[in-house]
Amino acid sequence: MFGNDGDFSHEKMIQKVNTNLANELGNLCQRTLSMVVKNCNGGVPTVIGSYTSQDQELLTKINGLRNEASSAISNQAIQKYVEVMVSAVWEANKYIDVMAPWALKKTDPARMTTVLYVVMEVLRKVAILYQPLIPTAANKMLDQLGVPETERTFDHLVDDFSIRLGTPISKPEGIFPRIEYAKEEMVLK
Repeated sequence: MFGNDGDFSHEKMIQKVNTNLANELGNLCQRTLSMVVKNCNGGVPTVIGSYTSQDQELLTKINGLRNEASSAISNQAIQKYVEVMVSAVWEANKYIDVMAPWALKKTDPARMTTVLYVVMEVLRKVAILYQPLIPTAANKMLDQLGVPETERTFDHLVDDFSIRLGTPISKPEGIFPRIEYAKEEMVLK
């Protein structure tokens, strides 16, 4: 049984792509990696500070994604899998908005690098988990995060693996273009 996956319309699909992928995930990835390139010498920070309770709370939630996603997949509940992923990205956006690394840049640069690292680690895990749904885009994210191709499986979601400190990254490029819907055609923007 595939749950509620049968309710489909082009308009709803485009709205979901634009909201969940372009606006939420794409924006989070773009703004985080842009700040990293600009403020961390063009790469993953070389040093991060201790995690605060807020950092740890977000990372703990993200670490639970593997089990939630696996449960959804084993029950063929693709919609539930998507909901888990969307919720994780929403939590990461909430975290970055509250932590405001753009403000920390002026007041506490060391804390800024830790916040950016936490978000990069969240993005790494989200991208790995998104591979079954959007493999090309997820792998572009992992490329931009500097994650080696040999470290992109569900087995790499454990604490033994993480974004490597000091890994150089390039200026990020948009991964999720917005889609404009016209009844006659769909247009990528």
